[in-house]
Amino acid sequence: MDIVSTISTSITLAKRLREIAKNIEDAEFKNLLADLSSELADIKLEAASLKEQIAALQEENALLKQTTPPVGETPIGRKWGCYQFRGDDGLYCPACWDSKRKKSSTTRVNTKFRLCSVCQAPLGAG
Repeated sequence: MDIVSTISTSITLAKRLREIAKNIEDAEFKNLLADLSSELADIKLEAASLKEQIAALQEENALLKQTTPPVGETPIGRKWGCYQFRGDDGLYCPACWDSKRKKSSTTRVNTKFRLCSVCQAPLGAG
């Protein structure tokens, strides 16, 4: 059972207590019950908001895990002005790697130049 359904059940119970309280003339009891109902409604709204925030953070975390290179990963050399990495045949933009630690692939323009697919930096053997 999640927190929102637990709170919903608590609100239902508070409503039932309110119905029972109609037969009781104790004003203090009725006021406390009204306060409890109000607090539970506020908690339910806050819990729903927190669930949304958690879902957004989980999505952001998953995205970061997909785009973040493994700790300690470093280029092993250069070819045609592009970085190369161990166990990977791709050629990557040094500007993207050096500034954001992102492995941005490059595409061949002609026999002398390549282009970064992200920052559009021209790379070449010069």
